[in-house]
Amino acid sequence: MDKLYRYAELLSLGIALEVSAYPKIGNVHRYRWFFDTLYEDFLIASSTSVHYLYIGIVRGYRDRLREMKKVFGDIVFNIVRDSIDISGGGNTCLGSSLLLSPISVAIGSMAREGSIDIDMVGYRARDIVRDFGKPLDTVYIYRAIRIAKPSYIRAEDITGELPNVWDNRYRRKIIEQSIAPWTILEYSSRNDIVAREIIEGFPRSLELSKHIDRRLETHNDWNRAIVETYLYQLSRELDTLIIRKKGLEIAEKVMNIAKELYSICIDRWSQCLEKLYRIDEEFHRNGINPGSTADIIVSSIALYILKKKKRILRSNNKIFYSISKLE
Repeated sequence: MDKLYRYAELLSLGIALEVSAYPKIGNVHRYRWFFDTLYEDFLIASSTSVHYLYIGIVRGYRDRLREMKKVFGDIVFNIVRDSIDISGGGNTCLGSSLLLSPISVAIGSMAREGSIDIDMVGYRARDIVRDFGKPLDTVYIYRAIRIAKPSYIRAEDITGELPNVWDNRYRRKIIEQSIAPWTILEYSSRNDIVAREIIEGFPRSLELSKHIDRRLETHNDWNRAIVETYLYQLSRELDTLIIRKKGLEIAEKVMNIAKELYSICIDRWSQCLEKLYRIDEEFHRNGINPGSTADIIVSSIALYILKKKKRILRSNNKIFYSISKLE
């Protein structure tokens, strides 16, 4: 079981290492925070997640998912609850815990079979959510959302035949209608990239984990590799959190800015840093937060770490770290 616990530790590092990368335009990082979420809040979320991710891994390893009343939803809830209780801050990990929790169960399932194929972990996680997710998982996911209180999920949101998160009778409706988490995620995937990532089998996380590896092979700068990967994802796909909070036009502008920044960062990092600091300040001043992209980067880092296991910050025996003075 010691090896299983190590897997949980490796998974949890995705949260801490994502928030530590700077300057990720518009998001919390070591030199930037929001009024309700500090950099340190994310470190607490990373630490508190280890125990619960371990529970998920053990569940997958024991291979009794069909018989269980809950598979991963309570893991999401417990990570969110404990991170908020301990830090006293706001929502730091609703999206990232929703991604990491089914991955943890998938890791345990594959470990039981003797080997973990990182290229297939996302598909196994998707299949576990689809084939074994229970209505009680849905209840716990709703509870996690209610605790996190994300501003973009509102009581007036139209949810079709599915219960609204803020409906006081949500639990009864979920149980009576036997609503599995797959149904909720499939519905949400139309407007939410985190739900879409799970439904599609984590393709972005896998591709971005390989992007991290390629960038490290190029320059051995961990911070730069994560920022570049963040910009790469932001330049390819509209951030759904920005769409919800600021509208489609702003999201498209952010994507175009990310494209320009990425092309500069790949070849001229010093020049890129100057622009990153300026645009980061602008985004924070205007409340532009590509939070969905940050969540995807968390799971991408986690997959990269799971594959490498050791010397994760380095592609070889040396590391170059670009430390730039803040203006």
